[in-house]
Amino acid sequence: LEMFGTLNGDKGVYEPFHLYSMRQAIEEKFILDVLANYTTYQTYWRIEKKVADDPTYEGPQARRAIARFVSLHPTNLAQKAEIIIEHFRTHTAPKIGGRAKAMVVTSSRLHAVRYKQALDRYIESKGYNNLAALVAFSGTVIDEKGLDYTESQMNTFPMSETARRFDGDDYQVLIVAEKFQTGFDQPLLHTMYVDKVLTGLAAVQTLSRLNRWHPEKEETFV
Repeated sequence: LEMFGTLNGDKGVYEPFHLYSMRQAIEEKFILDVLANYTTYQTYWRIEKKVADDPTYEGPQARRAIARFVSLHPTNLAQKAEIIIEHFRTHTAPKIGGRAKAMVVTSSRLHAVRYKQALDRYIESKGYNNLAALVAFSGTVIDEKGLDYTESQMNTFPMSETARRFDGDDYQVLIVAEKFQTGFDQPLLHTMYVDKVLTGLAAVQTLSRLNRWHPEKEETFV
């Protein structure tokens, strides 16, 4: 017990010798501040539109950007897939020496399945042969049509290999439903797309997947 703290006679409880806070760890650069570049979908849209409206921005490109983002609806999975992939390609992919990775946090296992399908379809439709997504969830998911899906089947290799494959250069995006939201250590994780409500400890543990240090990692994005 002396290793962890001392007894406070007045309160009758053990107290730690020292508290090493997240703020101190961030200041001493042992972990990164994952909320430094947090933004909501609405804020991201306004930033993109402001850039597009800039008179120094190329006219046709500005009009295309405005049309694209105005037409997107946040509840449509296919449109969310476009936002994720195009944001990743434009803003995330060049980070960490071109090795940056992203995590998509979904609200259920079925959402994870649908996101995997939507991202794969969008990537294939654009011919992006240098970008691929993996999915991580436990058990078997049965959809409304009675079709069943597993992590291994969707990734086309055993689930025991998911973390190792994601660590390599072949996969850049990992879609998760609970699994890997905690206890997953991947320093190349730079960006997180969160499509679920996060509160309390779950929010801290999930967003902390991004704070792992890497010599070429200067910031994160949520």
